[in-house]
Amino acid sequence: MTTARTKVFKIGILFPLFFILTNCLISYKDHPKILPLPAEEKSNDANFVYALPTFPQMNLGGREALKNYFQNKTRFKNTVEGVDVPKSGYLVNVKVNYRSPSPEATVFLGISTLTATLIPAWSTQDGYDVQYLLYKDGKKVGTYEYHIFRNYAQWLLFIPISWYNFETATEREVFERMTLKFFEDAKEHF
Repeated sequence: MTTARTKVFKIGILFPLFFILTNCLISYKDHPKILPLPAEEKSNDANFVYALPTFPQMNLGGREALKNYFQNKTRFKNTVEGVDVPKSGYLVNVKVNYRSPSPEATVFLGISTLTATLIPAWSTQDGYDVQYLLYKDGKKVGTYEYHIFRNYAQWLLFIPISWYNFETATEREVFERMTLKFFEDAKEHF
Protein backbone atom coordinates (compact mmCIF):
# COMPACT_ATOMS: atom_id res chain seq x y z
CA MET A 1 0.00 0.00 0.00
CA THR A 2 1.12 3.50 -0.68
CA THR A 3 1.40 6.09 2.06
CA ALA A 4 -1.72 7.91 0.86
CA ARG A 5 -3.76 4.70 0.80
CA THR A 6 -2.53 3.79 4.28
CA LYS A 7 -3.61 7.19 5.64
CA VAL A 8 -7.00 6.92 3.98
CA PHE A 9 -7.39 3.40 5.34
CA LYS A 10 -6.49 4.54 8.89
CA ILE A 11 -8.91 7.46 8.69
CA GLY A 12 -11.57 5.14 7.29
CA ILE A 13 -11.18 2.90 10.35
CA LEU A 14 -10.66 5.58 13.02
CA PHE A 15 -13.53 7.85 11.96
CA PRO A 16 -16.33 5.26 12.41
CA LEU A 17 -14.63 3.93 15.54
CA PHE A 18 -14.65 7.45 17.01
CA PHE A 19 -18.39 7.78 16.42
CA ILE A 20 -19.15 4.36 17.84
CA LEU A 21 -17.13 4.98 21.01
CA THR A 22 -18.28 8.54 21.68
CA ASN A 23 -22.01 8.03 21.51
CA CYS A 24 -22.35 5.98 24.69
CA LEU A 25 -23.39 7.41 28.03
CA ILE A 26 -22.55 5.47 31.19
CA SER A 27 -23.39 6.36 34.77
CA TYR A 28 -23.52 4.43 38.02
CA LYS A 29 -26.55 4.77 40.31
CA ASP A 30 -25.83 6.30 43.72
CA HIS A 31 -22.19 7.00 42.83
CA PRO A 32 -21.54 10.64 41.94
CA LYS A 33 -18.08 11.62 40.75
CA ILE A 34 -15.68 12.43 43.57
CA LEU A 35 -11.99 13.15 43.95
CA PRO A 36 -9.70 10.11 44.20
CA LEU A 37 -9.51 8.57 47.64
CA PRO A 38 -6.28 9.23 49.57
CA ALA A 39 -4.09 6.44 50.86
CA GLU A 40 -4.13 5.62 54.57
CA GLU A 41 -0.97 5.69 56.67
CA LYS A 42 0.67 2.23 56.70
CA SER A 43 0.30 1.50 60.42
CA ASN A 44 -0.87 -2.13 60.70
CA ASP A 45 1.81 -4.86 60.80
CA ALA A 46 -0.62 -7.78 60.27
CA ASN A 47 -0.36 -9.86 57.11
CA PHE A 48 -2.95 -8.86 54.54
CA VAL A 49 -3.71 -11.11 51.58
CA TYR A 50 -6.28 -10.30 48.92
CA ALA A 51 -7.69 -12.53 46.19
CA LEU A 52 -9.06 -10.84 43.10
CA PRO A 53 -11.37 -12.34 40.51
CA THR A 54 -11.08 -12.30 36.80
CA PHE A 55 -13.88 -10.04 35.69
CA PRO A 56 -16.67 -11.92 33.92
CA GLN A 57 -17.22 -9.25 31.24
CA MET A 58 -15.26 -6.38 29.76
CA ASN A 59 -13.26 -4.78 32.55
CA LEU A 60 -13.55 -0.99 32.61
CA GLY A 61 -11.09 -0.52 35.46
CA GLY A 62 -12.75 -2.35 38.35
CA ARG A 63 -10.09 -5.02 38.82
CA GLU A 64 -7.28 -2.48 38.66
CA ALA A 65 -9.10 -0.32 41.21
CA LEU A 66 -9.38 -3.24 43.62
CA LYS A 67 -5.71 -4.15 43.23
CA ASN A 68 -4.57 -0.54 43.59
CA TYR A 69 -6.72 0.00 46.68
CA PHE A 70 -5.52 -3.16 48.45
CA GLN A 71 -1.86 -2.56 47.50
CA ASN A 72 -1.60 1.17 48.08
CA LYS A 73 -4.50 2.61 50.06
CA THR A 74 -5.02 0.29 53.02
CA ARG A 75 -3.21 0.74 56.33
CA PHE A 76 -1.49 -2.67 56.08
CA LYS A 77 2.29 -2.66 55.66
CA ASN A 78 2.52 -6.24 54.37
CA THR A 79 0.03 -6.62 51.51
CA VAL A 80 0.19 -9.41 48.91
CA GLU A 81 -2.11 -10.93 46.32
CA GLY A 82 -2.87 -14.60 46.88
CA VAL A 83 -5.53 -17.17 47.67
CA ASP A 84 -4.27 -18.99 50.76
CA VAL A 85 -5.89 -18.06 54.07
CA PRO A 86 -3.07 -17.00 56.41
CA LYS A 87 -2.94 -18.52 59.91
CA SER A 88 -2.10 -15.07 61.22
CA GLY A 89 -3.52 -12.01 59.52
CA TYR A 90 -6.28 -11.33 57.03
CA LEU A 91 -7.54 -12.55 53.68
CA VAL A 92 -10.12 -10.67 51.66
CA ASN A 93 -11.47 -12.79 48.83
CA VAL A 94 -13.41 -10.66 46.35
CA LYS A 95 -16.09 -12.27 44.17
CA VAL A 96 -17.53 -10.26 41.28
CA ASN A 97 -20.58 -11.35 39.30
CA TYR A 98 -21.71 -9.39 36.27
CA ARG A 99 -25.43 -8.64 36.14
CA SER A 100 -26.52 -8.66 32.49
CA PRO A 101 -28.97 -6.21 30.98
CA SER A 102 -32.54 -7.44 30.62
CA PRO A 103 -33.15 -9.70 27.59
CA GLU A 104 -35.05 -6.88 25.87
CA ALA A 105 -32.23 -4.40 26.47
CA THR A 106 -29.69 -6.93 25.19
CA VAL A 107 -31.64 -7.34 21.94
CA PHE A 108 -31.91 -3.58 21.43
CA LEU A 109 -28.24 -3.03 22.32
CA GLY A 110 -27.31 -5.63 19.69
CA ILE A 111 -29.56 -4.07 17.04
CA SER A 112 -28.27 -0.61 17.88
CA THR A 113 -24.66 -1.76 17.56
CA LEU A 114 -25.36 -3.50 14.23
CA THR A 115 -26.92 -0.31 12.85
CA ALA A 116 -23.94 1.82 14.00
CA THR A 117 -26.18 3.22 16.77
CA LEU A 118 -28.71 4.77 14.42
CA ILE A 119 -31.32 3.07 16.61
CA PRO A 120 -31.13 4.04 20.30
CA ALA A 121 -30.74 1.48 23.07
CA TRP A 122 -30.33 1.61 26.82
CA SER A 123 -30.07 -0.52 29.91
CA THR A 124 -30.74 0.33 33.55
CA GLN A 125 -30.33 -3.13 35.07
CA ASP A 126 -26.80 -4.23 34.36
CA GLY A 127 -23.91 -3.87 36.77
CA TYR A 128 -22.12 -6.01 39.32
CA ASP A 129 -22.88 -7.98 42.47
CA VAL A 130 -19.76 -7.98 44.62
CA GLN A 131 -18.92 -10.03 47.70
CA TYR A 132 -16.01 -9.46 50.05
CA LEU A 133 -15.31 -12.61 52.08
CA LEU A 134 -13.20 -11.70 55.11
CA TYR A 135 -10.98 -14.19 56.93
CA LYS A 136 -9.08 -13.37 60.12
CA ASP A 137 -6.41 -15.67 61.60
CA GLY A 138 -7.55 -18.58 59.45
CA LYS A 139 -11.29 -18.28 60.15
CA LYS A 140 -14.05 -16.71 58.11
CA VAL A 141 -15.46 -13.75 60.04
CA GLY A 142 -17.83 -12.16 57.56
CA THR A 143 -19.32 -11.77 54.11
CA TYR A 144 -20.13 -8.29 52.84
CA GLU A 145 -22.29 -7.84 49.75
CA TYR A 146 -22.61 -4.76 47.57
CA HIS A 147 -24.50 -4.08 44.36
CA ILE A 148 -23.50 -1.73 41.57
CA PHE A 149 -26.18 -0.62 39.14
CA ARG A 150 -25.14 0.93 35.86
CA ASN A 151 -27.15 3.03 33.43
CA TYR A 152 -25.99 2.63 29.85
CA ALA A 153 -27.31 4.25 26.69
CA GLN A 154 -26.07 4.44 23.12
CA TRP A 155 -27.35 6.44 20.21
CA LEU A 156 -25.75 8.36 17.39
CA LEU A 157 -27.39 11.58 18.58
CA PHE A 158 -25.55 11.32 21.93
CA ILE A 159 -22.26 12.38 20.33
CA PRO A 160 -22.75 16.09 21.19
CA ILE A 161 -23.36 15.27 24.84
CA SER A 162 -20.76 12.52 25.23
CA TRP A 163 -18.78 14.92 27.45
CA TYR A 164 -21.30 13.89 30.15
CA ASN A 165 -19.20 10.77 30.74
CA PHE A 166 -16.45 12.99 32.20
CA GLU A 167 -18.94 14.23 34.81
CA THR A 168 -19.87 10.77 36.09
CA ALA A 169 -17.97 8.27 38.19
CA THR A 170 -15.95 5.65 36.35
CA GLU A 171 -16.03 1.94 37.11
CA ARG A 172 -12.62 2.37 38.69
CA GLU A 173 -13.89 5.07 41.06
CA VAL A 174 -16.99 3.06 41.95
CA PHE A 175 -15.00 -0.07 42.88
CA GLU A 176 -12.53 2.00 44.87
CA ARG A 177 -15.33 3.68 46.83
CA MET A 178 -17.06 0.34 47.38
CA THR A 179 -13.83 -1.12 48.82
CA LEU A 180 -13.59 1.83 51.20
CA LYS A 181 -17.19 1.09 52.25
CA PHE A 182 -16.21 -2.55 52.87
CA PHE A 183 -13.39 -1.48 55.20
CA GLU A 184 -15.77 0.86 57.03
CA ASP A 185 -18.39 -1.89 57.39
CA ALA A 186 -15.83 -4.48 58.56
CA LYS A 187 -13.83 -2.19 60.87
CA GLU A 188 -14.76 -4.24 63.96
CA HIS A 189 -12.57 -7.07 62.58
CA PHE A 190 -9.56 -4.89 61.85
